[in-house]
Amino acid sequence: MLRLMLIFFAFLLAGCASVTPPDTESGNPEIILTNIKFGCVRSMFMNSFINQGYTIRNVSNTQIVAGKTATNASLWYHTFYGGAPEERVTILFFPMDTPDSLQVISTAAYISDPATASEKVFAVQGTQEDQIQLTAMKNIIENRCSK
Repeated sequence: MLRLMLIFFAFLLAGCASVTPPDTESGNPEIILTNIKFGCVRSMFMNSFINQGYTIRNVSNTQIVAGKTATNASLWYHTFYGGAPEERVTILFFPMDTPDSLQVISTAAYISDPATASEKVFAVQGTQEDQIQLTAMKNIIENRCSK
């Protein structure tokens, strides 16, 4: 019994461990791209999502919303009727004052009962690791989409 309680408390403490958020103005992973073609950047993100198994939910001049069934989501996000939650990523595009420059911000959420009237959104805080990954993509995007 004591061993079971110790395991329970270990999991409880692990769940309370804090994650380092990215050190950005928005608090989410973001990059600023310069000297790029906007259509090319949008296409690269869309292709990346499709290649990773996401379904494109919405595309506009200011954002891309993509989602896929979450395989690693907590049981808190599952519902009896809705089944597994969706992992939804939104990429926001903000034109900068400098010509041909674009600020890209990434947000993520788990969605229970996706695509229904009762869907619930549980925002997920981006981490410093997410920021590092997005920053690593910056050079690739700027090289492929340069003007």
